[in-house]
Amino acid sequence: MDNQDSLLSFYVCPSEGSSFEISETGLKGQRQSYQFLRAVDGDIPDFRAADNFSDGGLASLEMYDFDGARAVYRNFLSWMFRTFSVDEDAFRLDLVSRLNLKPNSRVLITGCGIGDDVFAVQKCLGPEGTIFASDLAPEMVMSTHDSMANQPGEGLCQISLSVANACNLPFNDEFFDAAFHFGGINLFDDVKGAIAEMARVTKNGGRIVFGDEGVAPWLRDTDYGRMVIANNYLWAHEAPLGLLPFSAINPSVSWVLGNCFYVVQFDKSAEGPHINPDIPHVGRRGGTMRTRHLGQLEGVDLKLKDEVVKSAAEQGISVTEWLEKAIGNTLNSKL
Repeated sequence: MDNQDSLLSFYVCPSEGSSFEISETGLKGQRQSYQFLRAVDGDIPDFRAADNFSDGGLASLEMYDFDGARAVYRNFLSWMFRTFSVDEDAFRLDLVSRLNLKPNSRVLITGCGIGDDVFAVQKCLGPEGTIFASDLAPEMVMSTHDSMANQPGEGLCQISLSVANACNLPFNDEFFDAAFHFGGINLFDDVKGAIAEMARVTKNGGRIVFGDEGVAPWLRDTDYGRMVIANNYLWAHEAPLGLLPFSAINPSVSWVLGNCFYVVQFDKSAEGPHINPDIPHVGRRGGTMRTRHLGQLEGVDLKLKDEVVKSAAEQGISVTEWLEKAIGNTLNSKL
């Protein structure tokens, strides 16, 4: 098995989660098979066969999947970085540095575009590292593939490309050390699902970083904010913090490129944020977070409530302790 076949063996069916048999023309699953792109000299699987795209996905394909899309996209990027007076290479390396990569890290990149982020990540990895990069638009993936031909082969990490829907990734759970996306999530058909997918395929303790257009909140009602949104309606989006999964811990959000793009990052913890809900409260009410949430009973007469509160105070215990004691005594007397 050569290196390319070795990387292909890590893909799983996005609809079934089953492994593939590698053939000359594609990947054959138990029920679903996926062909390699025919337009390039290389084994690049196209996982879109089972996808039905909504407005966002169709808009992405319209913007990025046509003859000449590479030049149009590069022209936009050049304009953008000149507009904000930012060095593009330094900018991408700064974003990638947030992933906390190691030389042997295995990294997912969704929405790889023409490959700029792929090569930025590659600079942070050693030959033992691996990148799996994908885009919904075949034209973007082919552009990345063509650019890879100009990269020196020795001393660099391995890269596997695919055409895939970021909302339905062809990888097993906890496969990657880190996941990265920048510049397209606003148009995804299922933003929440895409973030959840990045978290699903990232190992416990791994880092997820994603970002896209979105003017900072304090600028929206300024002339500056109205100007940039008038230039590109996508810049009116907001950072989707409310769509982060339960497994997101240590989250942070910042704004870059003139505060017109948000960058969200978080670490993955399968257990979610740490909390001990069984620490007793000291005071009149007593109880714990858990008992206050799950241990509530029905309401009682207001006069009886006042008498319970008074009795608990006279005994020097919390209302919760008084109730537990009284109810426990009543139940025990029936045994």
